[in-house]
Amino acid sequence: MKRHVSPYRKVLERTLFVLASAGIMLTAHLSFWYGGAVVDPVCSGESDCASVIAQDPTLFGLSSTTSGLLFYLLAAVLTLGVAMDFWGKRQNLKAARFILVGAGLLYSLFLTLLQLFALEGYCVLCLASFGLVAAMTGLLLVMAASPGAEKHRRGQATHPQKMNFFGIIGALILVAVVADYTWYKSKAPEVGMGVSANSSFNPALCGYDESLPRFENLDQFISESDPTTGFATAPVTIMEFIDPNCPACRLQHPIMKQLAARYPQEIRIVYKPFPLLTGNLLFSLDEVMALWLAHEQGRYDDMIEAVFDANDPAGLSVTQLSEIADDLGLDASEFRRALESRRLESRARRTRLVFDGMGLGGVPAILINGRKVHSSDRSLGCLSYLVDQELPGVIQ
Repeated sequence: MKRHVSPYRKVLERTLFVLASAGIMLTAHLSFWYGGAVVDPVCSGESDCASVIAQDPTLFGLSSTTSGLLFYLLAAVLTLGVAMDFWGKRQNLKAARFILVGAGLLYSLFLTLLQLFALEGYCVLCLASFGLVAAMTGLLLVMAASPGAEKHRRGQATHPQKMNFFGIIGALILVAVVADYTWYKSKAPEVGMGVSANSSFNPALCGYDESLPRFENLDQFISESDPTTGFATAPVTIMEFIDPNCPACRLQHPIMKQLAARYPQEIRIVYKPFPLLTGNLLFSLDEVMALWLAHEQGRYDDMIEAVFDANDPAGLSVTQLSEIADDLGLDASEFRRALESRRLESRARRTRLVFDGMGLGGVPAILINGRKVHSSDRSLGCLSYLVDQELPGVIQ
């Protein structure tokens, strides 16, 4: 019996393959340039890709860049399978691709809304990725709306000469990805962005965010309830806004500890924990309140270490935080009652208002004597260099 062959829309399928290939190149670029201390020339200016990507939630334990790269790779493979009619299962491959792209659109839409309305910052490359997924979805809907076009015999699309297009596009993308990686490695210093304790740094990347003013009277933003390290009379005040549920903040924490140890008399570090996300997405509100409760008993450092170690993208529960308090030797029952009373929730929201009022858009946000350190390099070497510039007697 003659097998029914699912229709093949050559032009639209090839366009879909090009879009998926562009997505591979884009997410590979994000994976390279946002794992190191190099300012991405593609995403600069008002766009702050580094902060946005650092705060994206994980999907099944995978970062947004990794899950995006896998998505585009699978979409490209399925599109190639549709073209070649693998195992005579073109219709099944089309269905699988439609489900994949639909799920990708929903997840990409979620990340886009998150960065635009919750993170109050944006990454132009992330928005471009959403545009690619939306375009892919549109093509699939067009093909689904007119499935009868361009029917052809079995094997027509699998002829080797017909596959030249896919081979050429694949080769071009491979060359582009290798060139992008080579470009990145040629500019990357030996240390990673804000995650290395090495004292080395790239002076070209170490500086302040010039889009923000210098806040001359930083004390107006400091409360007696803020956890601090160092002396109030220190010539350099460093303020760090963090969300305890932020992976980048977790990586930055040991660097801040080493900075404090390096300048025991010269700097005061003021920690400003607050829930970055808003509305129904206050995953870290309980964690923030737990930090302040521990600070009231002189155990902030121990609590922040424990919270970072127990990190959960969905936030830690009151029960989990009470268990941590118990492990630290605090009264777990009293700790739970204090958390459930929500007495410190207003403080968290006030800190968020300070953060917003200063025009900050991502965490960790580090200010040295009122100037925000640029997110391109928050390494120990860079922060030490900037602190030295603020110390008395240093030639500016």
